[in-house]
Amino acid sequence: MLAMKLGTRLALTEDIMLQAIPELDHYYAFNVANGDHFELNHTAYWVLETIGQGVTLAELRERFEGQFDIDPGTVDEDLTEVLGFGMKNQIIKEVET
Repeated sequence: MLAMKLGTRLALTEDIMLQAIPELDHYYAFNVANGDHFELNHTAYWVLETIGQGVTLAELRERFEGQFDIDPGTVDEDLTEVLGFGMKNQIIKEVET
């Protein structure tokens, strides 16, 4: 898992807007300040939408495992990929608790 503690609180950065068109299987994250935009898959969109509701890494991990009914190793791999992408592209951030 990323170098974050399970108690780490995550949030979308202030300029991020999420958009979904589920009937077409299209999911996006837009940075309204600088124009960056990212096409997402359903899983990444679900993670970002859940983070937008305000969660700790532990809560996100638990919800993710329950939502997608996958083994803990796959949960860690998938979350590491999505969260790494989100941090690198300034879509998500760690917040002080």
